[in-house]
Amino acid sequence: MSKFDKTSLGNRLKFVEGNIIFKLQEQINKNGLTKYKLSKMTNIRYDAICNYCKGNVTLINIEYLKIFCNVLHCTINDIIEYKH
Repeated sequence: MSKFDKTSLGNRLKFVEGNIIFKLQEQINKNGLTKYKLSKMTNIRYDAICNYCKGNVTLINIEYLKIFCNVLHCTINDIIEYKH
């Protein structure tokens, strides 16, 4: 269980409604790539890329986001979105 799970007891973080939507898979498709190819191009682990594509990310790696934006020729808003 993640310490950020809203059902965990003793969590002192303020609960906020909303979701972070990861759109990395859309950008990968738009660029005609695969997750495997992106992994080879960036030296980012394949399983890490899969987690970003599925939204299974607890802590966001800023360096990864910079690399994704650079390689995929997009902005941060093309990769992640906050919806409340």
